[in-house]
Amino acid sequence: MHHALLVGLAATTAAAGHVSIPFSRQKFSHPRAHVKRDDEPFALEALNNITGGGYYSEFAVGTPPQNISFLLDTGSSDTWVNSVDANLCNSQSQQATLGFCQTQFDPEQSDTFEMLDRGGFDITYLDTRNIQGDYFEDTVTIGDMEIKEQQLGLALRSVRTTGIMGLGFNINVAADEPYPTIVDNMVEQGFIESAAYSLYLNDLATDAGNILFGGIDRNKFVGDLAVLPLIRDATFGSTDITSFNVKIEGFDLRDPDGNRAVDLTDLKSGAILDSGSTISLLPDGQVQDLWEELGVMSFQNVIAPFIDCAYAGEKGRGYMFEFRFDGKTIRVPMDEMVIDAYADVQDLISQEPSFRDWDGACMFGIGSTGDFGIDNDQFTLLGATFLRSAYVVYDLANEQLAIAQANLNSTDSDIVEITSGKLPDVTGVDRSSANDGLNGAGADEDDDEDDAAAGIAPPAMLALTALGLLGSLMVAL
Repeated sequence: MHHALLVGLAATTAAAGHVSIPFSRQKFSHPRAHVKRDDEPFALEALNNITGGGYYSEFAVGTPPQNISFLLDTGSSDTWVNSVDANLCNSQSQQATLGFCQTQFDPEQSDTFEMLDRGGFDITYLDTRNIQGDYFEDTVTIGDMEIKEQQLGLALRSVRTTGIMGLGFNINVAADEPYPTIVDNMVEQGFIESAAYSLYLNDLATDAGNILFGGIDRNKFVGDLAVLPLIRDATFGSTDITSFNVKIEGFDLRDPDGNRAVDLTDLKSGAILDSGSTISLLPDGQVQDLWEELGVMSFQNVIAPFIDCAYAGEKGRGYMFEFRFDGKTIRVPMDEMVIDAYADVQDLISQEPSFRDWDGACMFGIGSTGDFGIDNDQFTLLGATFLRSAYVVYDLANEQLAIAQANLNSTDSDIVEITSGKLPDVTGVDRSSANDGLNGAGADEDDDEDDAAAGIAPPAMLALTALGLLGSLMVAL
């Protein structure tokens, strides 16, 4: 079954300076064969849909409000909804292979709907999925906040079962000319003071984290925040700051004895921090060393790599991935990189000879840029498999990120408002709340190199024919 966790708008919980929106778990069929006050921060739950990939929330569009579920995506900028007339949502055969539409928007039922550009919405994501339709304008309601005259995409030709909330820069929208995004309008209409938000996904086993617009929660990270300037995205030929792209200084895999099993000290590229990507991507020439060390397997036409599920347990205990930035190292334990995305079809996958000595085949959290046609050693993408272990402040106003080790499973909040100007100078907790072995992790980058250590959305379909299994059977992830 698909498990999608959707926030409910009916029961918001007010706290000082923000609104926390609760969530509930809702199951969708899995086709096998076929409030806040003005100028203060507020929180929106980010919901971990493990098998579907990505983090989802629900808010309302239109008047009266129509509740719509959205994938939260820091890697894109357009926010769009599936129309009730979308081809996918009206085709049983397409939904049998791509998954079933969750929520759709009906323009005829909104008194504040206004068409802006018929046929003008056309966006293609890194995983090659293309969405087409119209641009329109309407009211967006998140908790007690009503954003007026927000431009949105209305998908008529869609291959996604939910819409997307784009949290990136307005220069990166798919329209011919930039327009104010939801984050821009939060500032313009007085809901937050600065175009900035904090992302806390929490660990893989946890149902939800949150996005805190206009604030930083000191209880959600360990130690100091390292501020990293954004760099231009040379991979796609841009001369502007268009994405949350920062310089990564290196990458290591530590074995259980604390030794470097894989040392990619020459990994000095731009790294885009993208919540819309279930896995992370490293340059093809460098990820191969990592895959070889862990026995990871990849197959033609299957983008996400496979790893022995035993690495989620005792076999992987003590392994630690280290992502090094200027002034900060973020450490990710092995069990955060092993995703049990194929539980429903293990009986079929186990027929593949390559997997017969494994304790089940799981998705590995680090893929290759080469599988996405990117032949460039200067491109790294850090998706949810990285972001779950990090606390990240996305500061659009100042074109920078601030990053620290996440304080996993924190149940307390201590929120500091982000005002216009520079980010506030704040420090997190001294030690992690979770028993995760990461106390003191995320330290400044003056550690001795020889010391022991303390996205993209996956393919919508896994073609089992690529593994030599059962003809044309397709499995929605």
